[in-house]
Amino acid sequence: MQVRNLHYASADSKIIHMKKRTSTVCPIVYALDIWGDPWSLVILRDVLIHNKRYYREFLASREHISTNILSARLQSLVETGLLVKIEGESNRAQTMYRPTQKALDLFPVVFAIMHWGLKYNPNTDMSIPIMQELTTDEKGLEKRLLANFDDIHSK
Repeated sequence: MQVRNLHYASADSKIIHMKKRTSTVCPIVYALDIWGDPWSLVILRDVLIHNKRYYREFLASREHISTNILSARLQSLVETGLLVKIEGESNRAQTMYRPTQKALDLFPVVFAIMHWGLKYNPNTDMSIPIMQELTTDEKGLEKRLLANFDDIHSK
């Protein structure tokens, strides 16, 4: 099994070193190696749920991801085939990140995590329209969100 080192900052800004396996027989380990760290999942949420595409949009998320972590996670998500990076014609600010089919196939996983959070997090803001839609019309929500990616998805 090939191993590569990953680094990410913890909540208290200490650098944590984590080994990432690139070959495993366990599907859970494989999935978590690709998108299992919190920042990667937040970026995927922003892409899939909030249709964010540009570096500056990810940077403006309320979680306040640092620039070095954002850059590293975007690069990792591109390398693992979840996002494609489309270079801007005239400058880096125009560089766009779009999900691949591999990322779009994570919608059920993202929804399951959201449902779990709704169940156990008493601080969830249920006034957010997407939370209401998730609990009342999940299939409609998925269809509406996938429409943002008609050029990509094959469902």
